[in-house]
Amino acid sequence: MLLLIVGGFLAVSTVIAKAAPMTGWHPLALLQWSILGGAAGLFVISRIASGGSITAKGDTGVSRGQFAFYLLVSGLLFIAPNMIAVVAAPKVGAGFVSLSYAFPLVLTYGFAVLLRLEKFQVLRGVGVLFGLAGGILLAASGRQLSVDASWWAMFALSIPVFLASGNIFRTVKWPAGARPVNLALGMMLVGFAALGLFTAMAGIPVVPGTWSLEATGLLAAQITIFAFQYGLYFRLQHTAGPVYLSQIGSVAAVIGLGLGYLAFGEVPNLAKLAAVAAVGAGIVLVSKGRGAGAKKSG
Repeated sequence: MLLLIVGGFLAVSTVIAKAAPMTGWHPLALLQWSILGGAAGLFVISRIASGGSITAKGDTGVSRGQFAFYLLVSGLLFIAPNMIAVVAAPKVGAGFVSLSYAFPLVLTYGFAVLLRLEKFQVLRGVGVLFGLAGGILLAASGRQLSVDASWWAMFALSIPVFLASGNIFRTVKWPAGARPVNLALGMMLVGFAALGLFTAMAGIPVVPGTWSLEATGLLAAQITIFAFQYGLYFRLQHTAGPVYLSQIGSVAAVIGLGLGYLAFGEVPNLAKLAAVAAVGAGIVLVSKGRGAGAKKSG
């Protein structure tokens, strides 16, 4: 359920990013205030759920330096792909950006093997190759775009690299005893600060040209999504690990393609459908390989 909910939220937030310019928002400005509002919402929800406190016994054993380093790096690895996604979505389409979220599973597994967090298995290795083939097919689907949009399409394909790196980092460097909700809050605040600095330096307008019901509604929707999405995101990582967590991208890819068609009339071409098939095969093989490895070791 966590996987389906977080993956669904991820797809919806991508669609909202594409709709941002239509309501007067610069995509990065909408993202900036959505993150801050989402963090505030998550804080309130956490306090209510914990009876007024979000601290826990285990948190007292966390080194301040370790905690700060973790939040800084995880915050930067969090904000970078989000910035790319919201800026690229209006250029290349919400469906394309959503599909790029399908590849962190195979990349995360590849990184986990290289770092010896998991043992290599042939079946899962073949799955990684299928995933990479899907990435090539997705890149090929961008040939129908304009020259400017094609560059954005290639830029969007860096999203899974950031996401996979973040999945591995958060697991390997998870501060002992820290609660998922506290790490989510810290990550979001670091992300907000980094994005706020960037928008200020780039001279990006931080409010829509004209406030309207649509602009306000879009902000409220994105804040609500972020408040739940990232609280559940860390919960999922804590309970299921980085490779399983990466499957949220696959859920987002499928839902995102559907939403891209329903909301903006984006009809996926043959290359995109082939990319979906290749990624799907890769996911099945990576998941089956894990099950086979578990049976063998048992």
